[in-house]
Amino acid sequence: MADTTEEFAHRFNRAVEGHPLAPPSPHGRQAWVLEKLQKETGLTVSANTMSKWFHGTARPRPDNIRKIARVLQVDEVWLTMGKTPAQQQAATMPGSERAKGAALLVAGLIEMAGGRVTFPGKDQAPVDLQVNMNGDQFNAVVVVLSEQAGVSSCVVPEPVGDARILAVGCHPSAAPSSTASLTIHDLTDVTRQTLGGFSVIQLEGRPEGRYKAPGVSRLLTPLESVEKIADPV
Repeated sequence: MADTTEEFAHRFNRAVEGHPLAPPSPHGRQAWVLEKLQKETGLTVSANTMSKWFHGTARPRPDNIRKIARVLQVDEVWLTMGKTPAQQQAATMPGSERAKGAALLVAGLIEMAGGRVTFPGKDQAPVDLQVNMNGDQFNAVVVVLSEQAGVSSCVVPEPVGDARILAVGCHPSAAPSSTASLTIHDLTDVTRQTLGGFSVIQLEGRPEGRYKAPGVSRLLTPLESVEKIADPV
């Protein structure tokens, strides 16, 4: 299915929203992008054209999308076509629904531990779960940790906002097919490399299922129990 101008506009707005220097409210963002493009790439477009890009009634040429991606510090492929590394990886490996399955798994564990979970609508994406655990209410984005050469990584859909990031992984000392091998880490405070509509977290493996994470001085350990999801990071 061909990507529509409306879908591009959605990603464009998300990319602007995720830039650390963008105006905090939608007002003024179009002018901010206009000025940034002109200063950093020499691209000059009218305010009317920029408005069309923002509202999905027109789409930039590929060379202009490349310039937009550069100044907004986002992935060009994602901005152009909406594809993230997670989607590209899923197309070449079994279990393409792993992230969705992980969210259902976490939801089930929370419910079994006495908590309550609701599933938000698409308008609240990328939030996977709305959790009420021991009176602590929060939104959660659930991701899957993948390990390669001693480094575990996950792709996080953005913008996360104030949602917690819960990562489901596999304890290295147990067989991958065993449910006892599953671990849950709270990665909310871990530094992420933001690339636009997604970000990437990389963790260095340590003994006993612990991780060394960027931006965190202590070693990350798996949650001792599902009830600990309610505890602050």
